[in-house]
Amino acid sequence: MNRSAVMGTVAAVLAGAAVVAAPVASGLKPGENVTPFHPKHLAGPLAGTTNCFPCTFQNRPQVQVWVNGDNPKNVLAMASTLSKAMKTYSNQEFKGMVVYLTTPQNAAKVEAVVKETAKNPAVSGVDLAVIDTKNEAIEAYSINTAADVKNTVLVYKNWKVAGSYVNLTDAGKLEKAIAGIAH
Repeated sequence: MNRSAVMGTVAAVLAGAAVVAAPVASGLKPGENVTPFHPKHLAGPLAGTTNCFPCTFQNRPQVQVWVNGDNPKNVLAMASTLSKAMKTYSNQEFKGMVVYLTTPQNAAKVEAVVKETAKNPAVSGVDLAVIDTKNEAIEAYSINTAADVKNTVLVYKNWKVAGSYVNLTDAGKLEKAIAGIAH
């Protein structure tokens, strides 16, 4: 095999590896602005309403965790991290929300999971909501609803995204991101 054929094969293998290793994209990117949206709030400060979370809490530091079939233990860990941060950064009025993606077919099941999660004292104060995957907010927030995207986390202040994470499982990383906006 001549040198150019070998180089071509190596380039093809490396290009294929780059495609496989590419991170999954979901959510607004740092520097982009969050926009109004109206999920169904089941627990937390907006329970029983469809009020806009960013509109209600305006320029305060905030985190939205969009859940798309994530492991309940991971969701509980993130919600617990948000609850702790709301206490730690109460002077900055930090707010946290977990919004679960639903479809008409699974809405009742998802709402039951949310209501059960809300009973856990570790998530005290965190807004828990649901939203249909067909809602215009899914596109506005660039939420990827593919099965391999279990969660999308948006960290923002003054309506501007400071951090965006996909499939986050590291509570320490979330804590650090919150500290970065709640100063």
